[in-house]
Amino acid sequence: MPEPPRHALKDIDARDRADLLRIAVWFGGPCLILLTLLWFFFQRQGWIGTGVMVFLDILNIPLAAIGTLAINMLLGWASAGLINTIHAAGDIPPPPTYPRQDMLIVRGQYAEAAEYFRDHLTVEPTDHEARLRLADLLEKHLADHAGAERLYLEVRRTFTNPREEMAAANGLIDLYRKTGQRGRLKVELARFAGRYRGSPQGDEAARALREMKEEDPGGGPPTTPTGASPTR
Repeated sequence: MPEPPRHALKDIDARDRADLLRIAVWFGGPCLILLTLLWFFFQRQGWIGTGVMVFLDILNIPLAAIGTLAINMLLGWASAGLINTIHAAGDIPPPPTYPRQDMLIVRGQYAEAAEYFRDHLTVEPTDHEARLRLADLLEKHLADHAGAERLYLEVRRTFTNPREEMAAANGLIDLYRKTGQRGRLKVELARFAGRYRGSPQGDEAARALREMKEEDPGGGPPTTPTGASPTR
């Protein structure tokens, strides 16, 4: 048997109802009071008659209800727009997954996982997410720092979206920090600060670069400007 249609109000979850109730309390109530006072003021000034004032007072209820629903809809659209912006919905597809490689990594079979990533890149040479994952694997588990650096540079030269570019830059900064390559670290921090000038990450990179210059010739390299892993 076909499922009977559900009432539209039952499709609204508890959070939606709570949001609607808050809007009704904070907007609907004050709206009714202000409109009533406005019509009363108009009547006292002689601009409208008593009958018109009574009619407008009755009309206040649907007006407040319409305003409440309109605000609720606008907030819903704004929230959806923010989520779409954050996730770049419709513009950048979600990063691919690599279940076989992930399984090998969980087992500690890092060399085998790296080989699977290399085989995958032979078939899909434009998959920069796989390239970033392989670089991270080489750096953290296989001590192949030169290989990781080469992969990060490849991504940075041919990235297809801003996330890949930033991930490669962070990967290089982490790598140079880990291997103590202060000269290259300074260059990368300067590049990052210039590329993302005006953003919190760019400002942090500039600050880290200044600290390094003040510390030289001693002191260790600073942290990654974004504080994030180069991969997901």
